[in-house]
Amino acid sequence: MEWIGRATIVLLILALMLGCGAKMTEEQLRAKALEYENSEQWDEAIAAYEKLIKYKDSPVRDAALYKLGMLYANHRKDFEKSINAYSRVMSEYPESEHAVKANFMVGYEYANHVQDLEKAREAYSDFLARYPDHELAASVKWELDNLGKDISEIDLNFEGSLQTDN
Repeated sequence: MEWIGRATIVLLILALMLGCGAKMTEEQLRAKALEYENSEQWDEAIAAYEKLIKYKDSPVRDAALYKLGMLYANHRKDFEKSINAYSRVMSEYPESEHAVKANFMVGYEYANHVQDLEKAREAYSDFLARYPDHELAASVKWELDNLGKDISEIDLNFEGSLQTDN
């Protein structure tokens, strides 16, 4: 009888050890990442998204890469990693809805955070070449027109500056 009790304890410990090392499914990782975001646990959210993007065939991988770009920029101020994540969305998922926003954000990060105006100009020009009729095209043109200008030099009358000639 005593050996049955010991065997049960050993089996329970073994089950706990194996269970703790179990890998989360893709869906569980995504849910956990969103939970971390909603509770503003940014480092944990980043870690969860970094694991999620390892699922190469995931239907949400483009969105996870885009989220990583946002999280790196907004909560870690790591603009190099942010731009890298956005660039991966653009190169790996060029038809994704996130690729358009990622293209814009690459230009934005270079212009406003990295202060590399030449790379910002390249990214914005690339955006206009790829998406000339997109709703963000007018904003990109405005960004290009005002690239490198001090805020005091910019006409903030958006209505006038975004009008198109008809």
